[in-house]
Amino acid sequence: MSNQPHVHGPDCNHDHDHHDHDHVHGPHCNHGHQEPVRNALKDVGRNDPCPCGSEKKFKKCHGA
Repeated sequence: MSNQPHVHGPDCNHDHDHHDHDHVHGPHCNHGHQEPVRNALKDVGRNDPCPCGSEKKFKKCHGA
């Protein structure tokens, strides 16, 4: 038996637990859509105030 996670596809004919951490989501998976993670600091310039509220420039605070 392989140590790789089982990939569920159209030919998968066994019962499987969707709480299994090795589950690979495919076109036939019935899980809800999740929004992608966005980088909130992407549009902060190096000389802008840091969004953490430290009152330092971003480059001297979280941009290091």
